[in-house]
Order: sequence, then C-alpha cells, then structure tokens
Amino acid sequence: MTQSSLGHFLWMFGGGSVQAVLKIVVLMILSRLLTPSEFGLVAAALTIVALAEVFGKIGIAPSIVQVETLTQSHIRTGMTATLFSGVVVGAIVFVLAEPLGRLYAMPSLPPIVQVFALLFPLRAAGLVSEALIQREMGFRALAAITVVSYLAGYAGVAILLAVLGYGVWALVAGQLAQAALQSLLFIAIGGFRIRPGFDVKVLGGMLRFGLGTTLTQIGNYVALNVDYMIVGRLLGTAALGQYSRAYLLLSQPANIVGNMADKVLFPVLASVQSDRPRVARAYNKTLALTAITQIPAAILLSINAREVILVLMGDQWGAAVLPFQIMVSALYFRTAYKFTGTVLRATGAVYHAALLQWIYAGLVAIGALVGARFGLAGVAIGTTLAVVLCFSNGIIMLNIVFNLPVSTGLHALARHAALGILYAVPLYALHSIADEMALAPLPTLGAGCLLALCIYAALNLLWPAALGEERKSLNAIAGRLRRR
Repeated sequence: MTQSSLGHFLWMFGGGSVQAVLKIVVLMILSRLLTPSEFGLVAAALTIVALAEVFGKIGIAPSIVQVETLTQSHIRTGMTATLFSGVVVGAIVFVLAEPLGRLYAMPSLPPIVQVFALLFPLRAAGLVSEALIQREMGFRALAAITVVSYLAGYAGVAILLAVLGYGVWALVAGQLAQAALQSLLFIAIGGFRIRPGFDVKVLGGMLRFGLGTTLTQIGNYVALNVDYMIVGRLLGTAALGQYSRAYLLLSQPANIVGNMADKVLFPVLASVQSDRPRVARAYNKTLALTAITQIPAAILLSINAREVILVLMGDQWGAAVLPFQIMVSALYFRTAYKFTGTVLRATGAVYHAALLQWIYAGLVAIGALVGARFGLAGVAIGTTLAVVLCFSNGIIMLNIVFNLPVSTGLHALARHAALGILYAVPLYALHSIADEMALAPLPTLGAGCLLALCIYAALNLLWPAALGEERKSLNAIAGRLRRR
C-alpha cells in the first residue's frame, strides 16, 4: 500500500507543484496589473461562493469514493442529485446577491456574486466524473486536469482580460473559464457513465454519509473564510486584498503536500478502512513525511518573508509581509491537520470530522475577531493559534476516541522541530549578511533556498538517523521525480 500510495502521490504532487508554480507566476503578473482592492472584492465574493458550493455538492461525490460497493444506481442518482442541487443553489445565490452585498458593506459586490452564480451548475456537471476518476485511482488524469484547467482556463483568460483593462472582471472570467474547462475534462476522461437516474433508497444512503461530509465542509468553509469576512468588514477591501494574497502564498506549500496527499489517502484508506492498524501506520507515516518537508520550508519562508512578497508580488504589497511571516511559521500544522479529517472520512466517522472542523472554525473566528483590534498582524496571530489547536484536537480525538496510536508521528514532529535549529541559524545568518550587503530580494531568496537544500543534503549524508525512516520515503520520491 505504501509503494502504491507513493506512486499515486507523485502524480498528484507533480500536478499540484506545477499548479502552485503557475499560481505564483500568475499572481506575480496579476498583482502588477490589478489593485489590492480588486483582489479584495473577488476574495469577498468567493467566500460567498465557497459556502453556497458546500450546499450545492451535498456530499454526494465523497460518498461515491467511500462506498464499499458502487453500482450504476449510485452513479446515476448521484449525477441527478448534484446537477439539480447545483442549479438550485446557483439561483439562490443570484437572488441573494444584493443583501449579501449590504452585509459585507461593499456596494460593488452584488454584480460579481450574480455572475459567480454560474459556477454552481458548471462545477456540479463534473463532480461525479471526478469522484469516479478518484475512486479508480486515476491520479495521473486528475493531475493533468488540474494543471490544464488552471493554465488554459483561469490563467489564460484572467491575464488577457487584465491586460485589456477589464479590472476585477478579469478575475471573475478566469474563475468561470477554469470551472467550465475542468468539468468538461472530468466528463471526457471519466467516461460517459453519467446518465441521469434516481433511486430514493440509494440517495438516502448517500445523503447519510453526505450530510456528515457537508457539515464538515461547512465547518471547513467557516474556518477558511471567517477571517476574510472579519478583515473585509472591519479593516476594508484593501486590507482584505493584502491578507488574502498573503494567505494564498503560504497555502501553496500546504496544498502541495496536504491537499494532494488527501486526494490519494482518502480512497486508499477507504479501501482498508476496517484494518485500523494499517490506517494508523499510514497516518503516522504521513505526519512524519509532513514534518521532514514542512518544518524546513516554514523556517526558510519565515526568514525570507520580505523577499518572497517583494519578488512575487511587488512593492505595493508590503503590508502583506508580516501576516505572511506569522502564518507561514505554522506551516506544518496547516498541512498536518488536514490528515485527521482524511482518516475520519475514510473510516466513515464523518460526524466526528464535522465536530473537529466546527471547533476549528470557532477558534478561527475568535482569533480573527480578537486579533483585528491589532490590525492584520493580530488576525494572523489569532488564526495561526487556531490552526495549532485544531491539530492538537485532532490528535487527541484519534488517540482517545478511535484508539489510533499517534506517538510515532509526534516523535517525528519533535525530532524535526529540534533539527530546525540547524536550518534556522545558518539561514538567519545568511539573511543578515545579505541585508548588510544590500543584496536584492531575488538573489537573497535564491541563496536561502540553495542553503536549505545543502543543509538537508548534509544531514542526509552525515546524520541520516536524525532524519528517521521518513528520509527513505522522501529520497524515494525525489528519485522518482528525477527519473521522470
């Protein structure tokens, strides 16, 4: 299972990495063509879309991946239910756009929300096909669709329209183009097994699992967007633009490892969900791999936060430096907390996953509200503490409620946190020297990345025991990537 999962992860990691690089490149371009306020408006609109989309999905697609015996009735009923729900939710969002604009105190918001209502039927059309591809371990196809839809859909359309002077509508059109292309590719590659149909009994079983998944996703939505709502409402669209772009940057490393691994682990663990020792071993290995990659990355990015923002986004985004630096310091926890939810969903404990996510959402809301009194840095501190507490709550739940041992993963976390000093001291010294020499941001950042790689290589060669067993898996991934 480990070798198979690593192979699947490589495809998702490769696709996620390419998309992350593309997102950064596109962000570099769009940040110089559009203003923070325009990014803030779209960020506010997308918080509304994200919540409504959770209801539109109604948890059908994950139930297709998780169910032990899948039938044509599941597929046809799932397709009918998701399409119907997508159309209904899109219509509701369109009607509610005006009052939602007043709630956000943003007069320019309603027209954007109304256009975004088209996203719901567009995305619903491809949900079942995507679930079928994921269930059948078609991760090469998923990786390709991820990259192509972003590059040809969002990037191509948004950049072209931004150059032509369409402002905020460039970002809106990019989102719509990406959603349409992604669904078309899911349907084409997933096969035409999506004829409409309806079975009340089958739908009931899917909705029982889907309700727990939907509750989890709503909690996840609140956790990921409540800080945006608070910043937009209390600090304004410009501050929201700064904050949302800082979060987008720091989320790329977490998404590459966390979200891509989740897409692989969910169907893999669901296939062995009754074998709890195997589930526990997989979870602990995942925590160890997260520690060996994300702790050094967090140290590198924290020390070079100013250079990251200036190189990737330009001088007008200077207010994003400190929030980025604070939030990226907890990169390990931002990645690792996702895997608790993966284990709970794969084993059918969706209501426990929902409880965990809602606790996290409450912590984020409290942290953002209290922190907003101290500006963007205060919000960053509050939400970062919430992430750390969410990870801790998940560990406690798995260990006590489900009797899944987590000591191996926690030992790996402690070991790599201690090794962090071997990264932090040389990287900080190099950064200080670069400051004294008035070195430009790009070479400073490049030198820091090179030094971090050299430190890992030295540890791998001279003190491999300190890196643990996860070193072998990481080296295997690196070896396969080189061969490809």
